[in-house]
Amino acid sequence: MELKMNLPAKEPMQAFIGWFARALASRRERHQALQLATMSEHELLDLGIGRSEVPALLGGQAGARRGRT
Repeated sequence: MELKMNLPAKEPMQAFIGWFARALASRRERHQALQLATMSEHELLDLGIGRSEVPALLGGQAGARRGRT
């Protein structure tokens, strides 16, 4: 007697939707990074962040450090 595992396979449309959602999120993140990079030091300080915090904010680390979600 042979045992076979039938793992549920993603339907092609679901796989495409997942890929498309990740691509959109990546594009949005790049756009946000560009916007922050082009802001002046004064504009960033008006937002309450320093230039040195921008990379951490883009990586999602500063929010956790400051207790934000």
